[in-house]
Amino acid sequence: MAGEVKQTVKRVCVTGAAGYVGSWLVKNLLERGYTVNATLRDPGDGTKSGPLLELPGAKERLKLFKADLCLEGSFDSAVEGCQGVFHVAGPTDITKSNLDDFVVPAVNGVHNVMKACLRAKCVRRVIYTSSILAASPMNDNGEFIHTCVDESCWSPLNFLKSETNKLAWYMIAKTLAEQEALKYGLNSGIEVISILPGLVIGPWFTATSALTSAQTILALIGGNNEFYEVIKYDEFVLGSIPIVHIEDTCNAHIFVMECTNARNRYVCASDSLSLKSLKDFLAKQYVQFKNSLKLDKDEGVERSLPFSSKKLLEMGFSYKYHLPEAFQETMDCVIKNGLLKVMVNK
Repeated sequence: MAGEVKQTVKRVCVTGAAGYVGSWLVKNLLERGYTVNATLRDPGDGTKSGPLLELPGAKERLKLFKADLCLEGSFDSAVEGCQGVFHVAGPTDITKSNLDDFVVPAVNGVHNVMKACLRAKCVRRVIYTSSILAASPMNDNGEFIHTCVDESCWSPLNFLKSETNKLAWYMIAKTLAEQEALKYGLNSGIEVISILPGLVIGPWFTATSALTSAQTILALIGGNNEFYEVIKYDEFVLGSIPIVHIEDTCNAHIFVMECTNARNRYVCASDSLSLKSLKDFLAKQYVQFKNSLKLDKDEGVERSLPFSSKKLLEMGFSYKYHLPEAFQETMDCVIKNGLLKVMVNK
């Protein structure tokens, strides 16, 4: 329902501040006047911390903290004095070698952040950054049982455990971690809300924070087979490919932090389309890459399974960007940073 009352939150913590969503979230929060405690694995690494410290407002209202997802007590100092926490940090490297490389830091990270919040006794609300990949409409037999991807969908763990694709391991980790996070909200006295973004695209301002998203979407333009398999698997387990701009992703996080009536889970995807439709869009929008597009005849079957942000939109949220603008901003940033050739030929 539109027009919900906003709660006053002055100091927040953002975990995983060197990542794509984390860095943009810090930027947007500072722009809105928040005081931000941000965690990084190594604040001394200038390539990660430097761009954050250069943000407008950072000198007055940003403090960096060292924290490790798997180290209990690691987040205590960062959450001290905060009314809200955005838990964004989590494993995203699809080159990891086994399931535990994803699940252990994801689940342990939730426990360690939430325990720190409980000890702090000042945190009222935690926003957990999940993924739309925690909401596959499949069942444990790998069959689609939902006609729409929304907050009622949970990815089928038994089916995913039988898969060898590394993205299935990531899905298991995000699903288990989100479930653990939401459990804390049931009886801890802290409100826990999860955001489930689609494939996040758009510009970035830190050194490597967007490379996974950018390489996934740009895998259609050239020969990056590893990331091409990722986007194919996205469609396989979700029924289509959901897209959301980085700014809309961060705005949704802040929106549910501030909205007093926000509860439970929120799907965040402005657009969804089939792999074939995405290829057709790229061929039309970027004629110069048409001959290098992967357009295999046996792939890209049209899907009709939509994604629903109805719950988020009915609260009064609105998307600023849709596919054409979001993809153009991604391409502009890739070209500006001289990465197109590197990404395409990797």
